[in-house]
Amino acid sequence: MKDHDGASQQRKPTKLRNLTDKTEAFDSLHVRNSERTLCSGQVCLGSVMQLPTHGTEPRTKEEILVHAKDFLEQYFTSIRRLNSDAHRVRWESVQREVISTGTYQLTETELVFGAKLAWRNAARCIGRIQWSKLQVFDCRYVTTTSGMFEALCNHIKYSTNKGNIRSAITIFPQRTDEKHDYRVWNHQLINYAGYKNPDGTILGDPANVEFTEVCMKLGWKGARTRFDILPLVLSANGHDPDYFDIPSDLVLEVPLSHPTYDWFEKLGLKWFAVPAVSGMVFDCGGLVFTAAPFNGWYMSTEIGSRDLCDTQRYNMLQTIATNMGLDTRTSTSLWKDKAMIEANLAVLHSFQMKNVTIVDHHTASESFMKHYENEMRLRNGCPADWLWIVPPISGSATPVFHQEMALYHLKPSYDAQDPAWKTHVWKKGRDKKATTKKPRRKFHFKQIARAVKFTSKLFGRALSRRIKATVLFATETGTSQMYAEKLGELLGHAFHSQVLSMAEYDISNIEHEALLLVITSTFGNGDPPENGELFAQNLYAMKMNDTYINSENKISLATSKSFIKANSQTEVSGSKKLDRLDSLRGSTTESQAEDTFGPLRNVRFAVFALGSSAYPNFCAFGRYVDNLLGELGGERLARLAQGDEMCGQEQTFRKWAADTFAVACETFCLDDDDTLLEVALSLGSEALSAATVRFIEAEPQPIVKALSKCHNRNVTMCNMLRRSNLSGDESSGTTLLLELDDIVGMDISYKPGDHLGVFACNRAELVERILQRVQSTFDADTPIELQMQKQAHTPNGAFFSIFPFRFFHFLQFSISFLHFFTFLRFLNFSFNFLRFSLFLFSAILYHQ
Repeated sequence: MKDHDGASQQRKPTKLRNLTDKTEAFDSLHVRNSERTLCSGQVCLGSVMQLPTHGTEPRTKEEILVHAKDFLEQYFTSIRRLNSDAHRVRWESVQREVISTGTYQLTETELVFGAKLAWRNAARCIGRIQWSKLQVFDCRYVTTTSGMFEALCNHIKYSTNKGNIRSAITIFPQRTDEKHDYRVWNHQLINYAGYKNPDGTILGDPANVEFTEVCMKLGWKGARTRFDILPLVLSANGHDPDYFDIPSDLVLEVPLSHPTYDWFEKLGLKWFAVPAVSGMVFDCGGLVFTAAPFNGWYMSTEIGSRDLCDTQRYNMLQTIATNMGLDTRTSTSLWKDKAMIEANLAVLHSFQMKNVTIVDHHTASESFMKHYENEMRLRNGCPADWLWIVPPISGSATPVFHQEMALYHLKPSYDAQDPAWKTHVWKKGRDKKATTKKPRRKFHFKQIARAVKFTSKLFGRALSRRIKATVLFATETGTSQMYAEKLGELLGHAFHSQVLSMAEYDISNIEHEALLLVITSTFGNGDPPENGELFAQNLYAMKMNDTYINSENKISLATSKSFIKANSQTEVSGSKKLDRLDSLRGSTTESQAEDTFGPLRNVRFAVFALGSSAYPNFCAFGRYVDNLLGELGGERLARLAQGDEMCGQEQTFRKWAADTFAVACETFCLDDDDTLLEVALSLGSEALSAATVRFIEAEPQPIVKALSKCHNRNVTMCNMLRRSNLSGDESSGTTLLLELDDIVGMDISYKPGDHLGVFACNRAELVERILQRVQSTFDADTPIELQMQKQAHTPNGAFFSIFPFRFFHFLQFSISFLHFFTFLRFLNFSFNFLRFSLFLFSAILYHQ
């Protein structure tokens, strides 16, 4: 037999058969294999449980550069920019950084991409179909164990999500040398203690006896029950560890019962809802992240078959069989099989009764086969460990049993590492044995919470540096930008917010956005504003071709504009959309068997569309963006809001912004802080009184300049020659024909079909009638400014500022003024108006 380790053999595609449907596939992805497996040409060691672990020695500069080059090639290939100028510049930057410092820093986008790709590459995971929906918490700024603890509490709360489990990873600083690692000493964030009794028996989980002893040496004292939650043991920057009790309200546990056996509940069994692996290393781009806990959700057999029924675990198999009345004296009664099935049924029943996400092994197997087919089509391969993929029960009844698989290892990856208590070098002259004499300090959650609350006032909210929120705007007049900046300021209290024009946004980042808010106007006859055209084209390209637009790859703008108009009117019925209100539940079995979401499946978004109802294609571009983001797989946090320039646009925005902010905080588990609630309420209507408003004399401005500044439009003075009513006497509406004097000579840039807005004067007799009823200390022809006191909220507190009421001189007497007049009378104010400067943006005429 030839040695299959030869390079020529490795470069050949490997044929893999499905024994059920007799199909064949060829895996060529394995040529990117980053390391050898344990097998050789003579011996197969595929069933070995423990793979080689990462050591404690850091990589050399040469090794880092090899891995970094490969990773950057994968990253830029994913965004269709391989060998581009951006790729070249980034690679040169990494080389310089590694040569000078011995390491380098991944960008946030690279980190998110790498974390998701590592899950995609995980050969032993059956649930990889959801790999792109991983939420990444970047905690590389953390430097203390208390900071790590706070981050992990947030991770647990986010992932638990009141039972609707969400996959997430929290990434702490990378390894720099062998002496300054960050470690989570627990194998899993949540796990049960195991106590060794004097007679040799075990109380609790036997798998955790050794770590429980480590915790007790550190000073932790458990209640000595079968289900004591172990503390988090954390070490930062190579220092000695601290332990922290996890708040009980963060740990969701499910008591186990059976749908038909009442006695099962009396066994007193339960299990925690979030399986969060915390003892593995995240290897990405040559960098090693020794503390990067991650979680998915449970497959029922992990609890029902392994945790409860394995003899080296809780060993409940015979107890269940005895209660069922089975004959346990002979294996021919299949009592083990029957008892294990009922244990799994109890787990599924209990989780579903409590509305906690879980998936059965048949559905998980079907979803993996769907993922396997996708990967073979997209990557020409899928690394898979058959021994781990096939569930521990019902083997040949699942489709994965009959699928040949190829086992190989790709980077980025999640790999095993030695337990921290076996490699840690104790500081201050202490060794492991000394821990029994001088235990480390115990920290409670309330103590940490108080400290975090205090330091957040000084250094900013820790969560705001962890979760990024991007606000995009497209505008012609600046109104959308103004609203976007207001929203960005609001989001800054809870998130790391950035406000960008669509024109300056790198569309390759959109797949990795955690929170995307869009505020956009509509220009002309339903078209995007000029600075939103490229963004519109890219969404169109993603929908039609799943690619991006760059300088070498252009599409017809006319084609995309036609698509915009079509998609702003109706929604594609065949596209499955995800709204937060009726979002996917992980326990819904149909969803696990099919990958139904597009490239933006991990993006939460909301859209505020600005427009004028006087136009036929009202808010068309905003509706287009909202529809496309949903069709591309995004999760809609809030339904589309449409701000009408003709009626209450600002009030609509305030309500949408407050509602969206509240939902976003709830989604990312930031809804417990009273300050956030106050900030959201600050968007509501201001409480006006005589103490919060004042009048001052203003600097006179030409009417044209004042109107231009007020409305962000180019205003020109002209004379109207005549006006004609084109509507019949019986018409319900009025269409006016206005003939203007010498518009050609006014140097106005326009095209046939453009729309014309008209600012018309209020009638002089109406102005005079009002002035007769107004008393004022100001001259009636003197311009004045109404100023209001508002409370501004920032991450560092609230303060009061004076803002001018800019529209005071621009009122419509027939509608708005009546309400405003009543308000001022209520305040018992004396006020005045500039006699000849009361203008109204009263009409927009259409010329199609």
